[in-house]
Parts: sequence; C-alpha cells; structure tokens
Amino acid sequence: MRWVLGDGWSIDLYGDWTAERAKGGGTTWCAPGRTILVVPGSPWRCADGADIIASLNAHLPPDPTVKLGEGGRGGIGHRAAWVYHHDGDVGSTLHGYNFMDETYLETVFTDTRSGDLSWAYDAWRSVTRSAT
Repeated sequence: MRWVLGDGWSIDLYGDWTAERAKGGGTTWCAPGRTILVVPGSPWRCADGADIIASLNAHLPPDPTVKLGEGGRGGIGHRAAWVYHHDGDVGSTLHGYNFMDETYLETVFTDTRSGDLSWAYDAWRSVTRSAT
C-alpha cells in the first residue's frame, strides 16, 4: 500500500503501520518489530553530491556495515544508504536518503525482530516524490 509521507513524498509499506509525530520533527511509522523514522531533509543549494554525502556521513554513526549508493527512478535522482547491524535489542538499521532536485528525504528503518532488512531495502527503494 502506498502511504503519503508529506511534502510530496510517498512510500510503499505492507502490513499494519501506524504513524505518529516524532520528537524533533518528522514522523515515526510503527509495525510489530519494525519502525521507520521519516524526516524531510533540509534544502541545499550550491553543493555537489560529494559535499552532501560527506555532510550526511558526518551526521551518522561511525562504522556502518554497508554503505551504498544507486541511481534513482520514479522521479528520484539518486539514493544513498548506510546499514548497521547491532547487538542487543535492535537487530539492524538502514539509514536511507532519497534525493530529488534540491531536497532529500531521510528514512531510518529499524528491525528488532530478525535483523533482516530486505523489507527496508524494498521500502527505501519505493520512495517517490511528486511535483509540488
């Protein structure tokens, strides 16, 4: 099912999800054993892709298990993700970014059940933005 995230962004999520306002802005989407934090990114101007990625990299926790980037589709210019596998309560986390024109959407997918992030990759790649 396609869910509206705000500011023209949307995502495909399957199962029973509920949304609530997150502290500090954004929205938290919850399903059993899974959460997604959705935060619209700040607009940028006069910055190239390397500067933007360096800025995001400095913002994220160190030592990701995987870092990846890929070309976008469905109106998205490109995508970038940092993946972390954790011990304890949280199995795995994917910090995903979808870029379009001079803005981006940050999504943080967490799986506490299995640590399997295949659903998170699918959801991250399903993010689109319509013209506003």
